[in-house]
Amino acid sequence: MKIEIKDISDLTFTDLFSPCNGCIYWEAPEHFGQDEHGRLKLAEEKAIEIKQDWFKKALRMFGCCGMILYVEGEAVGYAQYAPPQLLPNVAEYSQLMSSPSPDAVLISCLYIKKEYQKQGLGKRLLQAVLENLSERGFHAVETYARDDAIDNCSGPTEF
Repeated sequence: MKIEIKDISDLTFTDLFSPCNGCIYWEAPEHFGQDEHGRLKLAEEKAIEIKQDWFKKALRMFGCCGMILYVEGEAVGYAQYAPPQLLPNVAEYSQLMSSPSPDAVLISCLYIKKEYQKQGLGKRLLQAVLENLSERGFHAVETYARDDAIDNCSGPTEF
């Protein structure tokens, strides 16, 4: 099985798959989810545009902030990370539990497509993220893992 991990850039962003490419939970929580009638608050195309704009801004301000894992050329895994101040939804979590350390990088998403889970791919992707951050001089990495949602974007707490 050929595995490749690439940084997210303008070129690789187009490889990002659904639902990750349009998930703006961390980047624009005010536009995430459904309205009171069960309709998406934003059209998928607009959400993808917001996500792509966030990546451009984060790349300028922070550098590499996401990776895509490929198996045999197919994008099957995704990780996103940044300083907490670049992820507006951290404010909601900070009200419920402790705030991330100011010098930490927050892993906001670590996702492997269901049919590729339980093969060690999440671990490989996490190791690539941690190696990238270590090489850049970061020593603190945090996440908000949850067990109350089957589709939790940051992985189960035992992971």
